[in-house]
Amino acid sequence: MQEAKPSRAGRPAKHAGRERWNAAVARSGGFGRRPGPLYRTMTVQGLLALAGLVAAVLLLARFAPGAWRAWRIYAGTRNRRMADAGPLEVPAPVGVAARLEELRALGFSRIGERFIRLPGVPMRYDWVMGEPTGETYAVTVPSLVGGFLVALYSSFEDSTWVTTSFPRGETIETPTFHVAFVPTSLTDALATHRATVARLAARHGPARRVRTMADSLRMDADYRTHHGGRTLRRLTLRLISPALGAAFLVAICALLVLLER
Repeated sequence: MQEAKPSRAGRPAKHAGRERWNAAVARSGGFGRRPGPLYRTMTVQGLLALAGLVAAVLLLARFAPGAWRAWRIYAGTRNRRMADAGPLEVPAPVGVAARLEELRALGFSRIGERFIRLPGVPMRYDWVMGEPTGETYAVTVPSLVGGFLVALYSSFEDSTWVTTSFPRGETIETPTFHVAFVPTSLTDALATHRATVARLAARHGPARRVRTMADSLRMDADYRTHHGGRTLRRLTLRLISPALGAAFLVAICALLVLLER
C-alpha cells in the first residue's frame, strides 16, 4: 500500500519556507529580481522620465533664485521709495557721466543723486538733472547694455505721466500713462518728449515743476503709486520664464515617473 504524503501542516519548516520563497519569485516574474513592487525594472520610457526629472530639477535650481529676485523687485515697485544720496555729489560711471555732459549741453542742470535698495542686489544710484522751466527732469542710470539709460519725465496734476527713454525702453499708451523710447539720440528723445508734453498740456494743464531733490522724490512717489512696475512687466516675464519652464518640466517628469511605478 502506497504511503500517504504528509499534510502541509506536518511538513518541515525548511520546506514550507522554500515554498513561500518560490511563490514570491513566481509573483515577481521569475528569478533574477527580488519580490515586491518596489523592485520592478523600469522601462526605457521610465528611465528617460527619471533623467528628465533630474535635469529639470537642476535647471530649476539654476533659474529659480534669479526669477524670485526679479519677482520681488517687480512686486515691491509701488511701495518702494527713492532716497536722497546727497549732499555730496556721487561720482558717475563713465557712460553715465558722458550723458550728463550731453544733458548740460541741452540746458539741464544737476538736481542731485538718489539711491534705492532692491532685494538681492547692491544699492542702486541714479543721477537727476532738470531743465530751467522745471517741466522735465532727466534720470540717468548705469546699464549693463550700452553703459547707460536716460529717462525723461514730466507729469500733470491728475498724475498723468509722460516718459521718454533713450536709447531703449518700453512703449505704453494709455490716457494717463504715455511711455516711449527714441533710439537715435538724446536730442531727438528730448524733442519727442517736449512735443508729447505740449500736446497733453492742452487737456491736462501745465506740467508740474521739478526743480529740487525734494520735488523729484515727491514725483517719484507719485509715479510709483500710480504707475509703478508697468514698464517692468515684459522684462520681469522674460526673467522668470526660464524658471517657470523648468518648474513645468519638473511637474511633467515627476508625473511620468510616478506612472511608471
